Amino acid sequence: MLFRFLLKLIRTLLKAIGILFGLFLLIFVFNYLITERYIFPVPKPFAGDKWFNPYHDMDSLHWQRTNLHMHSRAWGGITNGSENSEHDIWEVYRNLGYKSIGISNYQNINKLYSDKPYYIPVYEHGYGIFKNHQLLIGARKVLWYDLPFGQNIHHKQYILNRLRSTTDMISINHPAFFDGYKPEDFKYLSGYDLLEILNGYRNSIAHWDSALSAGKPALLMADDDMHDIADPGEPSRRLVEVNSPDNQRGNICSALREGRALGVEIKMPDDESFKGKAMRLDSLPMITSVRIIGDTLKIAVNRKAMEFRFYGQSGKYLGKNSHTFHGSYILKPEDTYVRAVLIYPTPNDSEGITLYLNPVMRTPDGKRPLLVPAIVDTLSTWVHRIVGFATVIFITINIIYLRRRFRRR
Repeated sequence: MLFRFLLKLIRTLLKAIGILFGLFLLIFVFNYLITERYIFPVPKPFAGDKWFNPYHDMDSLHWQRTNLHMHSRAWGGITNGSENSEHDIWEVYRNLGYKSIGISNYQNINKLYSDKPYYIPVYEHGYGIFKNHQLLIGARKVLWYDLPFGQNIHHKQYILNRLRSTTDMISINHPAFFDGYKPEDFKYLSGYDLLEILNGYRNSIAHWDSALSAGKPALLMADDDMHDIADPGEPSRRLVEVNSPDNQRGNICSALREGRALGVEIKMPDDESFKGKAMRLDSLPMITSVRIIGDTLKIAVNRKAMEFRFYGQSGKYLGKNSHTFHGSYILKPEDTYVRAVLIYPTPNDSEGITLYLNPVMRTPDGKRPLLVPAIVDTLSTWVHRIVGFATVIFITINIIYLRRRFRRR
């Protein structure tokens, strides 16, 4: 009797597990099948006889040290935020001179200081195994929809489109991490505002150049992606300096959207203390002007740079200026965009500090080029859905039929 009871119990449990697995599989398949197919614009380099300069109206005295991508303890500690207290994070970053701070936990909008004018609601969207993550800046709600087991170019565009209505801005996080996004993707993707070219774990310069070379006006973002505030090696590895009159949410977001920002990469000694880190940050070089005079791009800084390096279409190296306060590059007819990288030595590294500027871009009217959106391919979308659902139904019917046949035997 006991043996029969146990056998029946095991069969019941296995049946329940099978049903749950089947439901999970159906939900998983459904999420993939409801996505849309797109017609992507043909990549075209920037063109025109004028230049868009994102720094044309900047104020050299107004730089706000910013980090909007970092993690505290959330979801009972199951996500990677170590034991970080949100209050400790704010204290450490404020002591390091940061003016704008955002805690971007996975699928969770942190509410600390939400009553303050400098509060920016952010969260990191995505829980896929290939790290297809986005930073939602000015997020109004959390979108739980995701495709966790891999995404093609159509899936990535569909998620960006769904996120668009839930937030003010979208920054694509660490695209090179786990190859979540490939450089080739950025020839086609639209619906985002910023591209995180500098991240504490991966830099994604090739992805940036791919977007710019295809005529996509992708503007830079740079963040620590900090996961352990107790480790002095984690904060302030990458950061973004935002040219804004203050740290109020509207002004910070406006400056990021318009491109008045500077990405900073710092190579720190392994044993650097928080005090040493603060001193290093307080002495960071800063841009004082970026102008286009005639056919020449001119950049001035408050500390002599070891090198000004210039890059253009397809990431091609265009030239450099060495040991000067003023970098310049003569813009040529074949140049579609030009971006500058400034190199500074530190006691521990000959290229210890690197500054990345947003590019100047060719346009017909001098205004920021538009990011042309992908168009939904209605026919392809419905063929994809009908064939997909029909295949699922066919497989399900066959499984039921084979199961009944097996029982009869």
